[in-house]
Amino acid sequence: MVSSLPQEDTWSSDGRGNFKIVFVKFLRVDTSPVVVQSSGYQLTEGMLQQALRFGQILAGADFSPSDAAALRSDLIADFQKEPAKQVAEYESVAKTMPRPSVVTGKNTWLDLALVRYRVWQVYAENPDIFRSFQSYPFGRVVLKYNPVLVNSGGMIVTKTDVECQFYADNLVAQAAGVPPPAQTVKDEFVRSLPSRFASLPREQQEYLRRAELRLQGFYTVYVDTINTRAVVAADIRKNVHSSADVWREARQVENDAEYTGKYYQLYRNEAVGAVLNAGRVIRQQQDMEVFNHAIQGIMRTR
Repeated sequence: MVSSLPQEDTWSSDGRGNFKIVFVKFLRVDTSPVVVQSSGYQLTEGMLQQALRFGQILAGADFSPSDAAALRSDLIADFQKEPAKQVAEYESVAKTMPRPSVVTGKNTWLDLALVRYRVWQVYAENPDIFRSFQSYPFGRVVLKYNPVLVNSGGMIVTKTDVECQFYADNLVAQAAGVPPPAQTVKDEFVRSLPSRFASLPREQQEYLRRAELRLQGFYTVYVDTINTRAVVAADIRKNVHSSADVWREARQVENDAEYTGKYYQLYRNEAVGAVLNAGRVIRQQQDMEVFNHAIQGIMRTR
């Protein structure tokens, strides 16, 4: 239950469908003090901190101080009971985490969304592993903050997945100038989803299972751009005439923001253009510095 990442950007939910980008810093395992030893194995402070942070990433929320303190104590107790197994689990999870960028030293939201998606998918496809996850304090705390709403047919959908889908709906409603889904609608959706998930079309099931990845793509082409955002917003305003149109349009925008979609292609072209333009600006600045230096040399010879 650890990550070997030094630092990363991720998002955190307040449980009401609101998200914020947060900075998560990890301690280095190889330089942190040993907290406890058992049967020749060591549990370090860095391992504990990383386990807590990894749990918060899976939960999509910060643990309360009391929950974090209780989980820390439980992790130490679990390590003392079965140190070899616990060390193996720390190492296994560390291997699933992406390497930070060599340039920024951080991971992108997409990196972390893929980790979350893969972890829940492993649990969905391996019921015994998920039951073990549920039985440990680590899993119980994660599920307290991010409960599994659906575990059916090899799919897991968490509360955070549902929040991500509604967040995308809110972006579309805002762009269209129509009311977003009311909290009562969200609450009813969460309440009824477990009983009706199996009857949903497979496509809609996939929308929910991949909701964070889909939101991340939407967010990238819409929030992090200028020209592409204008095109997306214009399409939304053209296609959304009332709140009843929001869900359909949000799913279409998500589709078009995926790798082969039209919005992604616009985003990529805009990003490449920005890089090329930045390169031209840098070269112009360099040329201006050379010119200024030459002028100064000429003036000094007069």
